[in-house]
Amino acid sequence: MPTGFHHVTLNVTDLARARAFYEGILGFTVDQDFPGEKLRLRFGAGSLARLVLRPPLPGTPAGDQFSERRIGLDHLAVGVASRAELDALTEALRRGGVAADVHHDPLGPQIVTFRDPDNFQWEFFEEQ
Repeated sequence: MPTGFHHVTLNVTDLARARAFYEGILGFTVDQDFPGEKLRLRFGAGSLARLVLRPPLPGTPAGDQFSERRIGLDHLAVGVASRAELDALTEALRRGGVAADVHHDPLGPQIVTFRDPDNFQWEFFEEQ
């Protein structure tokens, strides 16, 4: 049986800009850097989760941008251990100039939604 996701790969328009966002704003840790080819980052407790960033594949239309209105990925959701961690991530996003929407369901976890520079939607939610 599977034990969980090993990694998620995102094709991005600009590796340097994506690195600045994920490493600089969100605090993900660079695991492996293959300049110009791909960047592998770790995040989460024990740094088991991996995010791989790579430039567009040949044939990608110029100016292409992610849209959840196509078949495929809708968004990425990641849990955080506490409300304090969620608040710290929200503040880091806002300091970095990223619009972060906070949603609170009285019967469920607090959720922060935002988009990365390539329009991928992320949700960080408080684990309960």
